[in-house]
Amino acid sequence: MIDYYSTLGIPYDATADEIRAAYFELARKYHPDVNKEPGARDTFLAIQEAYDVLSNQQRRTSYDTKLPDELKRGPEVSINVKYSRSVIPRIAEQQLHYVLLDLICTADFDFKDLPPFHMCLVLDRSTSMHGARMDMVKASAMQLLRQFRKQDLISVVAFSDRAEVIVPPTRVSEMANDDHRISMLQTGGGTEILQGLQLGIQQLRSIDPRFMRQLVLLTDGHTYGDDDACIQLADEAAAEGISISGLGIGHEWNDALLDRISSASGSNSMFVSAAKDLNKFFEQKLSVLSNTYARGLAYEWETDPGVQLRYAFRLHPETGPLPVNDSIPLGTLMFRKSMSFLFEFLLPPMPQDVNILRLMRGQIKMEIPSKNSFRTRIPIEISRPVSSNVDRETPPSTLVEAMAKLTLYRMQERVRREVTDGQIDKATKHLHYLATHLLSQGDRELAHTVLMEAEHIQQSRRFSKEGDKRIKYGTRALLLSSGPEQKP
Repeated sequence: MIDYYSTLGIPYDATADEIRAAYFELARKYHPDVNKEPGARDTFLAIQEAYDVLSNQQRRTSYDTKLPDELKRGPEVSINVKYSRSVIPRIAEQQLHYVLLDLICTADFDFKDLPPFHMCLVLDRSTSMHGARMDMVKASAMQLLRQFRKQDLISVVAFSDRAEVIVPPTRVSEMANDDHRISMLQTGGGTEILQGLQLGIQQLRSIDPRFMRQLVLLTDGHTYGDDDACIQLADEAAAEGISISGLGIGHEWNDALLDRISSASGSNSMFVSAAKDLNKFFEQKLSVLSNTYARGLAYEWETDPGVQLRYAFRLHPETGPLPVNDSIPLGTLMFRKSMSFLFEFLLPPMPQDVNILRLMRGQIKMEIPSKNSFRTRIPIEISRPVSSNVDRETPPSTLVEAMAKLTLYRMQERVRREVTDGQIDKATKHLHYLATHLLSQGDRELAHTVLMEAEHIQQSRRFSKEGDKRIKYGTRALLLSSGPEQKP
């Protein structure tokens, strides 16, 4: 039976307006008059057929009766919300409010239902990668091949000031564990990330989109002049269901750019200082790809007038700040696992006629690969009562712990801004405060790095490139223990 909803990329309960909007968007993309790619005409005809059925209420009702019951039930995901206050005080000043949101997959793992995945490695082979860095990347790539499932695909793109396909999309069962195409990679040239991204995404686009598609970008340097184009391409790839993760080696790479490229699909960037970091990343990424229940999660939301979402952060499984847009990319949910997010709101003064304040309301959209890439969503509203009579209360301990650790992470963001603004005394003071808290938590190594960086800033009035990244990604790693690992 043809899945017309998947053809249009819409959920089972899509409205007539959503059906119409999806059709016109796809029709513009695949119409034979504008798209000359092989297969575009067949795709357009399939889109037209799906729209003809779903846009006609009588035909849609008849079609829906034939759909499997499991598609009608919606996603097997439960939601748990904790608030910093159970009741919002009615006061005449602005106030902060925090929300801890857990998404918990309750579905049992079924290996046979999972589609294969395609991972494309986009590797920087510029001159600065010569020697130990390239040797580390080659060794990790070879080790990675041994962990793939036989039905999965891998491709490899290498780039400097131009890009080249080293390994086209190939089933792992058809590759040797010591593939010479990877082991013979040579370095040379400058760094132009856009070249590598374009060619890597092209490899992923060439494969059935029902595959779980992951691009891993690894670089040790800055790209020049193409930052905006890289971000735009990452946004386009995310809209197509392609996830991008950025890995930075050494301390010369642009962490702000890699963060932005990765966050487009709800992923994150990572600081690689040794081979163990790279191997750990690949191990975690393969675990996610091999156990994915839902991908492309995004929270489309709106809020009551005056309420401002100031900060969004994923605590688990991959830690990192999230873009505060009207559609927040959340990432990937694994079977029998959970995801945790912390939101910070700035609330306006509470007038007398407001008794309920809606902080966020909307829907979390997702795609379920094990159900033939079925698209679905969960309605969600995060709201609190408002009252003039509020008792003192202690926030939930898990929320307090998450807020405390996030405060340390945001402190290093604040120090970065202070150094940029020339407020060196303030920056140094906050670094010493950060080191004190790290020592109290037993993280002596990171505390030492912070104190050394405070001295460097006093002398040079700027961060060292290595210390800056070690502090940023070290404080981010502190949040790893904040989210629940697994829910029954």
